Amino acid sequence: MRNPGSAALCAVLALSVVTPTVGAQGKLAGSAQSGLGPIFERWQFGGDGIPQPTIDGSASVRVTRLTQWSVPIAVAVPIGDRWTVDLTSAYASSEVDLGSVDPVTGSNGYSLSGLADVRLRATGRIIGDAVLLTAGINLPTGKTELNEEELSAVRVVAAPALSLQVPVLGVGGTGTLGVIVARPLGAWNWAFGASYEMRNKYTPVSIAAGLPVDVSPGDAVRLSLGTDRLIGQNSMTLGLSADFFSEEKLEPDESTGVPSVPTKLGPIYTVDWQFNAVTSRFRELTFYIVDRYRTEYERSGVKTPDSEANYLDVGVRSVLGVAPSTGVLIALNGRHHTGMDSDQYITTAAIASGALTLGLVQQIATNYSLQPFVRVQGGRMESGDVSSTVTGFSGGLSLGIRF
Repeated sequence: MRNPGSAALCAVLALSVVTPTVGAQGKLAGSAQSGLGPIFERWQFGGDGIPQPTIDGSASVRVTRLTQWSVPIAVAVPIGDRWTVDLTSAYASSEVDLGSVDPVTGSNGYSLSGLADVRLRATGRIIGDAVLLTAGINLPTGKTELNEEELSAVRVVAAPALSLQVPVLGVGGTGTLGVIVARPLGAWNWAFGASYEMRNKYTPVSIAAGLPVDVSPGDAVRLSLGTDRLIGQNSMTLGLSADFFSEEKLEPDESTGVPSVPTKLGPIYTVDWQFNAVTSRFRELTFYIVDRYRTEYERSGVKTPDSEANYLDVGVRSVLGVAPSTGVLIALNGRHHTGMDSDQYITTAAIASGALTLGLVQQIATNYSLQPFVRVQGGRMESGDVSSTVTGFSGGLSLGIRF
């Protein structure tokens, strides 16, 4: 590459431009790569649990525990020396335990299982090394037609405060097109990205749930600006992004007599800072801060009071080398999510928590790697005027293959 700094920053920015909802993925080059492995996650809610309105709003139940098994999978294949195509998906099975019987579903728990959507993306350099074109589609393979119990499960599993590996299974079909331009200015490398995401109508609730309704999601535009530079042997990256949304509609079946409700999400602004320190003891030592601010949303053209929220995540991730092919993963993370006071659901709950992750990074031969890990979490969640301690445990095993 004639300008490796700009090209690297350009590639990193491409990940957030095309798939802002997907977690960070490694840079891809040279040979095809794949990764998969099971992950188990459990959250326990203290006391009597966290209250949650029933699906029809006529009563309230208390959620006492949540568990999820998931198997994420990712495959990336280079096409020539300028393009890379990657695919991601997952299978997940979630169980929600209640402190009493839900009068609507008639059960003391909810469950939701199935395959998630398949995301397919192509990224390629089109003008030199510093202009990237990205295109992605979301194939609607995930379950979207849900019965009462499954919809009740989603209202817990999808909570940002819990940050599960697979928060939802299906969001309908989408298509995204983006472009990223990067260039050096002095000691800094800069990159600007813009993308447009078009979303198709889908049905999140089946007639079996008694609430037939279609969702016409609004389209989305993301603008991103990123910069990085070397500080001695260390490196620092700063990213800024803004997401803007068009109006979306909930369209109930005409037989319900319920009018269509237009909703428009407010802009979301994100700041992402990372500092990669180079030391003789650690193979990797990264400090990071991510702050995301969600502005108020509108219903029927009127802003909903107290619907703004702020999500702050800070942490450090390190890999300590103990042998030529073995590293010890140690990570600390802290989160403070304000939640939304406009609603009293777990999906809008606030949380203050900390997490410790321990694991191994084991290279097996040349083309295989194994990464087992365990994570413990603890903190306090607030939903409405109710506050409860929460504890979390997760563990998993990731197998990486290069071929």
